[in-house]
Parts: sequence; C-alpha cells; structure tokens
Amino acid sequence: MRQCLGAVSLALLRDLREHDVLLRLESVDTPMIADLGALVERRELLGDFAWRQLRSRYKGSVLGFGWNFLIPLLQLVVFWILFGVLLGTRPRTETGEQSYAVFLFVGLLPWTFFANSLQSGAASIVSNATIVKKVRLPLQLLPAASVLSSLANFLLSLVVLFIVLAVFGPRHPEGLLWLPLLVAAQIVMNLGLAYLLSALNVHFRDVEHILGIVLLAWYFLTPVLFPISILADKPRELFLLELNPMTGVIVGYQRALLDGLPPDWWTFGYSAIAALVLFVVGFAYFRRTKDDFESYL
Repeated sequence: MRQCLGAVSLALLRDLREHDVLLRLESVDTPMIADLGALVERRELLGDFAWRQLRSRYKGSVLGFGWNFLIPLLQLVVFWILFGVLLGTRPRTETGEQSYAVFLFVGLLPWTFFANSLQSGAASIVSNATIVKKVRLPLQLLPAASVLSSLANFLLSLVVLFIVLAVFGPRHPEGLLWLPLLVAAQIVMNLGLAYLLSALNVHFRDVEHILGIVLLAWYFLTPVLFPISILADKPRELFLLELNPMTGVIVGYQRALLDGLPPDWWTFGYSAIAALVLFVVGFAYFRRTKDDFESYL
C-alpha cells in the first residue's frame, strides 16, 4: 500500500512540475475570486486529477467504464420489478401516465450524480493526504476533480437514457434544450456541498460515515421513486417536499425529458438559489479551514 501511494505521489509530482503549478508560499490571503480562478487556470491539472480518479475507480475490473452503463441499468431493473411489476405503479406527469421504468431512470441518473459527487468530494482531501502534505497545489482542485469525475460518469449514463427514450419513448427532443441549465445548477450545488463536506471531513472523520445515512434518507425524500403529483392535494406536504433543493432539479429533468416542458420556475428557482448559497458557504468554509488541513492529516 505504501509503495502504491509512493508511486502515485511521484507521478503526481512529475505532472505538477510539468504543469508548473508549484506555488510560492504567500503571507497575504488569496481573494476568493482568485481561488476560483485557479480552477480555470489549472484546468489541465484539474482534468488530470479527475481522469486519475476515473481510472482508479475501475482499475482491475473486467468491465471497466462499462460499469457506468451497467450499474444504473441494474438499479433500474430492481426498482422496476418492485414498483412497476409487483406494485403496478404508473406515475403521472404533466402529459399523462408514464412507464415506471423510464420515469425512474430519468430521476435516478441525476440523483446518482449528486450522491457520487458528495461521497467522493467528502473524501477528496483525506484520501489524498500524501499529496496535500507534500505538494503545494491549489487544494480547491481536489473536491472539484471529484465532482468533475462524477459528471463524466453522469454524461456517459445519459447516453443510455437517451437510447432508452428513443426506443421506448416518450420522445420529446425539445426538452433537451433545458438540460444544460439543469446540469449547470446541479454542478454548482454539488461543488458547494463537496467543498463543505471535504473540509468538515478533515476535522471530523465521522462525516464520511454519516453521509451515507443522510443520503439514503435524502433519497427517499426526493421525488425519484414517486411523482410529485401524488402530493397535489396535500399542500403542506408538497411545500415541505419543495424545501428539498434537489426536488426542483429532479422534477426539472422529469419535465424536460418526459414532457418536453421547461422546469417549474418556482421550484427550480428555489433550487438554483439554494445551490448558489450552498456554493458560497461551502467554498468560504473550505478557504477558511484549508490552511489547517496538514495538521489534521
């Protein structure tokens, strides 16, 4: 294990020198805008970290990147048998009843992107402790690389979803126009939570373990397994559900791909504002605590 970590560290050191990203120690704090600008200035290094994470995730497996397609399909089959076949569920959206398998698939993929971003982002600093302690680099690259890696998985999974929609329907190509907006809002939210959780996890290692339980509860409180229309005659419960910032995002994907409609601007607007707030809070906390990371690792 030590030999493996040493090899990884040496490889990263070579890459860092090639990209000229060894930083000088400065006594003056870097403004937040400059810290964000490092994500753009060091985009090649950011891509390298994301690519390394993708390769390490599937290293040694027979299917490799094929798991990006197989895992969501297996999840789809399990839930489809339970809810679609055994319980005979037929979810209703704006344009009528939908196949439960397709309905589930549309919500499951963005949720998986969200959950993977948070789980890998929370561990991004601790799992790279050797690099953090030995190499001077913009630490904000590490959580961002985790989100970028999850984004790549999500985009690959979307290919499978588009094929399913083209073959089985519903076919609403006009809804694709809204996908960039939905993905952008989700990236901002994922980044904010990844920065917050990665910093918290350095100081409180229980965060990584508690996160799994929180995500499980969050999953069942998000309209992935059920349509939001089931609460149409329950305004109080609907209001509480819409307080979940992931509700507007998931419903946005469902409206775009299943109905060819734009997001519900009220719920999506709330989700977008929540995403911005989470990003500002998460990134500010990350900046404030990052100088102490080495002493806790």
